[in-house]
Amino acid sequence: MDARRRRMLRAASCALAAALVSCCLPLAAFARTDGGDAVLGCSAADLGISEERLPGIDASHAALMDEEGTLWYGRAAGERAQIASLTKIMTAAVAAEHLDAGDRIVVTPEAAAVGESSAGLAAGDEMSFGDALKAVLTASGNDAASAVAQAAGAAILGGRGQDGGAAAREAAFVEAMNAKAAELGMDGTRFANPHGLDFDAYAQGQYSCARDVAVMLRHAMGNGLVRSSIGHAHATIAVTRGGGTAAVELANTDTMLEGYPGTCAAKTGYTLAAGPCVATAVNRGDGHEYYAVVLGSSSKPQRFEDSKALYDWVLAHRDELQAAARAVGAAAECDVPAAPAEATYQLVSAPRSVHAEIRGEQAAWPVVAEVAHADWTRRTVAATVLEPDATATVPREGGRLEQEASLDAVTGNVARGDVVGHLAFRRDGAVVWEADLVAAEDVLAPSWWEAAGIAVERFLGGFAGTPATAEGKLLNLGAMEVS
Repeated sequence: MDARRRRMLRAASCALAAALVSCCLPLAAFARTDGGDAVLGCSAADLGISEERLPGIDASHAALMDEEGTLWYGRAAGERAQIASLTKIMTAAVAAEHLDAGDRIVVTPEAAAVGESSAGLAAGDEMSFGDALKAVLTASGNDAASAVAQAAGAAILGGRGQDGGAAAREAAFVEAMNAKAAELGMDGTRFANPHGLDFDAYAQGQYSCARDVAVMLRHAMGNGLVRSSIGHAHATIAVTRGGGTAAVELANTDTMLEGYPGTCAAKTGYTLAAGPCVATAVNRGDGHEYYAVVLGSSSKPQRFEDSKALYDWVLAHRDELQAAARAVGAAAECDVPAAPAEATYQLVSAPRSVHAEIRGEQAAWPVVAEVAHADWTRRTVAATVLEPDATATVPREGGRLEQEASLDAVTGNVARGDVVGHLAFRRDGAVVWEADLVAAEDVLAPSWWEAAGIAVERFLGGFAGTPATAEGKLLNLGAMEVS
C-alpha cells in the first residue's frame, strides 16, 4: 500500500472513530489533558477524541487498567515518578509469597523507628501476618511494612541457608520486590525500601510509573490474602504487647471504600516528592475489574475525584471506546489486540475472606455466600467453595456466564466443611462449572434457653412483620475475564 493510500485510510478510520465517540462521550467541563494522554494504546487524536471528551482529571500521571491488563487510559503513564506508600502494595504481594496468614510477626526496634506514617506499633509487638497486612494496607504503617519485610526477608535468607540482622533481611526482601517487578514486566520501576519513603535517609533512587503501579495492583489483587486485606476503611487488629493483648484500631485515609460503589481496594500515598497519590480497584460484578492509579494530583481530596472520573468514564463508555480503537488500530499502528477466540474467566471473587482450616487445609477462604441459619433469627453461616481459584475457558462467542446459587435450610450445629448449598455457572443453559458451598466457620445451634428467647422474639416479631430468620445472600461477584 503506497503512502497516499495509507494516509487516506488513516483519515477515514479516524473519522469513523470520531463518529463513534463524538455523540457518546460526555464533556468534562474541568478536564485537563496533555499530549501524553492515550486511550487503549492510541493517542486521543488518532481515536478522534477531543481533549474536552477525555476524563477530567488533574493528576500529572494516571493509568486505568482492567483485569486483563489492558491499559484503557494513560496520562504520562510510563514516565518516571515517585509513588510514596503505593510501594506497600508490592510489599504485601511479595510478603504473601513467603508468609502464611497465621505466621507471627515481631516488630523490631528498627521497624518501630522508621517514622512518618505509622500503625502505632512498638518494638516487641507481635501479631499474625494477616493482621500485619491490614496494618500495612489500611493504616499505611511504615513500621508494619518494615516488620513484614524483615519477617519475609528472614524466610528468604533462610531458604538460602543464610541469616542476618534487620538490615540484611530487609535488603533481601527489597531484592525480591525488584525481582517480582522484573517478572511482571514493570521495567519502569526500582524499589529501594518496603514502605515508600523517598527523602533524607530514604532518598535511595527509587522510582516507578502509573502503568507499573496498575500492573502491581492487578497482580496483588490475584492473591486472596492481600485482596482481603486491602479493602478495609477501618480494621481492628490484635497485638501481643507487654504480656497482654491490645486491640489496635486502624483507619484508611481513602474515601472511596465507603463512598464509591464497587470499590474493593484502596491504597493512598503522599510525600512532597510524590504529591497526593492513590491506587484503587473497582468491581461491580459485571465481569470486569478496573485498577486506577493517580500520581501527583493537586490535593489529597482531588486524587479521589480523579479516580472516580476515570472509573465513570470507562464504565459508561467501554464499548464505544473499544469500537473506536479497533476501527483505527491497524491504520494508526496502535497497540489494540484483537479479541482471542476463547476467553478464560475467574469464577470466584468475593469482597471478603476468612482465615480457617477447612478439611485439613489452612487458607484465606473467599466468603462467596451467607447462608441463613434457620434456628436463629439473625445469624448466618459464611460459605465458601473448595476450589477458590477455579476458572472456566469458553468460546468468546456466546452468552454471558450466569451464576446461580441454592442455599440450604441450615439447622443444628454447623461445622467448617459442612455442605450448606450449591453454586453453579451456566452459559446458554449449559452448566460450565459447579461446586458445593461449604461452611467456612463453625456455628452452634441455640441452647434451649436461647431457643426459648428466639421463640418469644419470633412471636412478637410476627405482629411487626419482622423476618423469622436472617436473609441468605450470594456475595460472589460473578465471572471475571482474566485472559
